[in-house]
Amino acid sequence: MGCSHLTPIVHLTLLFVIFSSCVWSKSSPPKAAPTKIGNGYRLVSLQESSDGGLVGHLQVNRKNNIYGPDIPHLQLYIKHETDDRLRVHITDAQKQRWEVPYNLLPRTQPPKPSQQPTIQSPITVSEISGNELIFSYISNPFSFAVRRKSNGQTIFNSSSDQSSPYNSLVFKDQYLEISTTLPKTASLYGLGENSQPHGIKLYPNDPYTLWTTDQSAINLNMDLYGSHPVYMDMRNVDGVPYAHGVLLMNSNGMDVFYRGDSLTYKVIGGVFDFYFFSGPSPLAVVDQYTQLIGRPAAMPYWSLG
Repeated sequence: MGCSHLTPIVHLTLLFVIFSSCVWSKSSPPKAAPTKIGNGYRLVSLQESSDGGLVGHLQVNRKNNIYGPDIPHLQLYIKHETDDRLRVHITDAQKQRWEVPYNLLPRTQPPKPSQQPTIQSPITVSEISGNELIFSYISNPFSFAVRRKSNGQTIFNSSSDQSSPYNSLVFKDQYLEISTTLPKTASLYGLGENSQPHGIKLYPNDPYTLWTTDQSAINLNMDLYGSHPVYMDMRNVDGVPYAHGVLLMNSNGMDVFYRGDSLTYKVIGGVFDFYFFSGPSPLAVVDQYTQLIGRPAAMPYWSLG
């Protein structure tokens, strides 16, 4: 039916809709940039610890009260614990914070936080090399990267800039945030336990909330019984497959935002306690991961009914 057959009322309605859409498109303000929650930290000292690791102190650049005040001083602890496992631990430098109990999950304890951090110039070395993984850092704003020694590929990089959709390192009493950039070709698996429609493979812009609820898996996008903040990253590098794992040892509730080219942790407490497993095969990652958290035990025969 042509427009000439429309009634005057319909004509007026169409004109109103067109006029409204034009006015709305002209008057709508541009989308605001995401609010920066923190201003980052700077590394003010770094020295060798008694157990062969490195202990550093971070100082907040400028305080910010969004989600509460920033913790002003942080302790950084870095150690290549085995040939294929690197640990990066960040906590309050002046007060003890909640961590997964060391008697429940036995592992090496970092040096106790110093009550009065030493402020001095950072040591000149900017990277610490292990057998399989290399740790490097930028002093201000503090960020760190982990890369594979064999092919130089970066497997974790927490640096950010003004164009990044995430913040620099944020460490408040009840809000912690850190991010890593990722190649879009990487395939990520893990971050359970939940009922994602795609299974254990991570898909960009899907919600990944770790908050144990002890409920059945009958509904999609629901948190289930356990919390496993670990993922495996699988990549093809010049035709050669590589896999590595990243574990955040933190039992607090958290959201993990995967955008396809970055991944952001937003945690409501505790500490940053990262473990990086070099792989390079998926089976090797699982072996290195269970070497730390404990091997799976077979179910007793009587429990099978």
